[in-house]
Amino acid sequence: MKRFVTAVVLSLTGLFASAGIAAADVIVPPEQFGHVCSGYQYLPNDRTRYWQACAWADDNEVYFTVALGNAGDITWAPGEVNIGYYKSGAYTFCKSVTGVRIAPHSVGRTPSNSCVLTRVRAAYQAIGYPNSDSIAKSDTLQVQ
Repeated sequence: MKRFVTAVVLSLTGLFASAGIAAADVIVPPEQFGHVCSGYQYLPNDRTRYWQACAWADDNEVYFTVALGNAGDITWAPGEVNIGYYKSGAYTFCKSVTGVRIAPHSVGRTPSNSCVLTRVRAAYQAIGYPNSDSIAKSDTLQVQ
């Protein structure tokens, strides 16, 4: 009987725990600020160069950026850094940014004005990648 009660409690806990918004999502109330970023992606066979995609909301706009890091000893100059986004499930390619250079042992990002939308209520996810490398996709920024 004790095992049965434990199994029921655990199954109900799992049922109710999965019923809400995912913990990784960020909700931005009206006239508030917030952001969310992806995990890091790395160049194939080179763990010293990495990037992540981020979505930012302020009281008027939503921005999409790609943050890049270089733990190596040589300047990293990807040919282009691509930025896109999902808005309520629909994907849009925004821009390819050129001229990005990341010095050794430092970080940088694409300019915040590279990909900007007027703020409207929607679910946003940032997409970013240098050249044709692995895509970084942020969690959801739920803008109200």
